[in-house]
Amino acid sequence: MRKHLEIGSALQMRDFGISLAAQLRMGDLLLLDGPLGAGKTFLTQHILRALNVQGEVTSPTFVMMKSYQGDFSINHIDAYRLLDLVNPRQAFEELDVDFDSSITIVEWGSGFDLTGEALHIGIDLGEGEHRALTFEGADSRWGQLQL
Repeated sequence: MRKHLEIGSALQMRDFGISLAAQLRMGDLLLLDGPLGAGKTFLTQHILRALNVQGEVTSPTFVMMKSYQGDFSINHIDAYRLLDLVNPRQAFEELDVDFDSSITIVEWGSGFDLTGEALHIGIDLGEGEHRALTFEGADSRWGQLQL
């Protein structure tokens, strides 16, 4: 499955995050990619809010992973510091994430599809608040994704 979505404002990105959250289930893995400032953390914040996570949601850049509890257990991982490692996949596996009993969102997630069923979300910057989102994922899980 490959789909595209044009986002014209922060409000539309928020609404997309809320819509996506309503379609998530335990065991889902979201891999977010895009340049600095593309909106990876912003999107994650709205997904987590829609899943009833209370408190502040910030990028886990320096701690690498934060866990939250809302409607589901949720892991929020920033893989940026893993990109330059000789074996980033092994370092990612050492975080010991239980994918089956949580929703996991990975910023800078390209190359970290450890389940084979991840939804890859690429975010490209446009002018102002405009973003172009690209979605790729296994048809067996994401083929019916409502955008």
